[in-house]
Amino acid sequence: NWKQASFFYDSAALRKPLRGIEVLPSDPTQSLELNPLFLIPGHVQPVRMTFHSGSDLIQDGTVELTCSEGLQVIAPDEDPSSDNWRDSCTFDLPQCGPEGSVVMTTSVKSRLFKTIEQKLGLREAGGHNATIQTMQARVFTSYHHKSYQDVSVKEGIPAMQATLEAMVTTLDKPAFTVDECYASPYGEDKVLITVCLHCNTPIPFSIKEWHIDLPKLVPADDIDVNMGLFQHAIAEGEQLKLSFNFSQSKDTGPRGDEEEQPTLHVVLQDEYGKTFNQYMELDLDDLYDQMSKKDDYAGMNGVVVDLTCSSLEGLVGGPVTLKYCVEASNLRRKTSSDTDGNKDLRLRYKVLPVDCDWVVSGKVTGVLDCSSKRTHNLDFIGIPIRPGVLTRFPALSIHYETSEDESTIVDVQSRYPDAFKSLSYVNHMALACPAEG
Repeated sequence: NWKQASFFYDSAALRKPLRGIEVLPSDPTQSLELNPLFLIPGHVQPVRMTFHSGSDLIQDGTVELTCSEGLQVIAPDEDPSSDNWRDSCTFDLPQCGPEGSVVMTTSVKSRLFKTIEQKLGLREAGGHNATIQTMQARVFTSYHHKSYQDVSVKEGIPAMQATLEAMVTTLDKPAFTVDECYASPYGEDKVLITVCLHCNTPIPFSIKEWHIDLPKLVPADDIDVNMGLFQHAIAEGEQLKLSFNFSQSKDTGPRGDEEEQPTLHVVLQDEYGKTFNQYMELDLDDLYDQMSKKDDYAGMNGVVVDLTCSSLEGLVGGPVTLKYCVEASNLRRKTSSDTDGNKDLRLRYKVLPVDCDWVVSGKVTGVLDCSSKRTHNLDFIGIPIRPGVLTRFPALSIHYETSEDESTIVDVQSRYPDAFKSLSYVNHMALACPAEG
């Protein structure tokens, strides 16, 4: 006996002596393949299962599909538009001869869900990293060796059993993520929006369509500067940079908490022509905060000043030309003796260094005559006195110049560069000479 198999030797029929019996185990030669290799989170996708019988004679079989949380599957003979989605399903595998194949196509639906960590607040639910979801396929077959194909009577021959397993998972990130998004204002009310997309899919994808929706901004022109990027295949790890021209809408004001967020909608297409819709929120809070402050100060009795630097990088102790542009078009003064707020309007200013990061020189104090001219440029010299990234700059203080309002401070809305890079001296050249006695 050997593994439930019995062998008999009939010495009457076989006169020659039997030295031994060589048993060749019949291992299954079947295989199971799943395509595609991965699933896109949050989408409905077809999954093609291909069963190869190899050299085996398949009598019957069963296919079992099981999904993890967040995935649902539907049987191959059911309509994906129906409500028959479920966490698992089972269906029969037809008979198949040697070197045969059976192709079955089902649909898998992925939905976003919160993990225990996200429900407890230990991890953000809206981050780039998504929870991996898995669909597992198991095939149970009853089969005979290919040599039984010519045997006419198989009722008394028990079949062997085999189990095959395969799985497909979702990506741990969306197909595309936003690596960088920033706004570059230019002109009076125009802004250039730049979005850098990062591809996370193992196979190349192309962008078939895109649409950007920015509240309180309208397209500056009808020209799409990204036309040459359509149908361009993007491999894993590559980046695609898109630019959009917008202008500020007249309907401005502070954004509400429930107001629509800036969104980029892209239609992705894989190598088989399958399309996927993806919506990505854009972080443009700095732009909207700046627009809101601009609107707020447009109706206030104050001045707006912009500081610019001749260079955003320099050595410690090296002079840097700084310029303040003072805009006082919205400033009005009304006193008991002066009913006209624009008549004889003079302002006294003073440049103040902040927290010992800078020393200033030049014309750092003076008087601005705003009776007829409301825009003034103030040039002075700033010297960084410590190395590092300096995020604080000299401030501008403004008072009314007349004696009646001399103690009244004017509201100043200041805008500064992001940072100044102050570099230390690496070496210093000097000339030494003998001193005369």
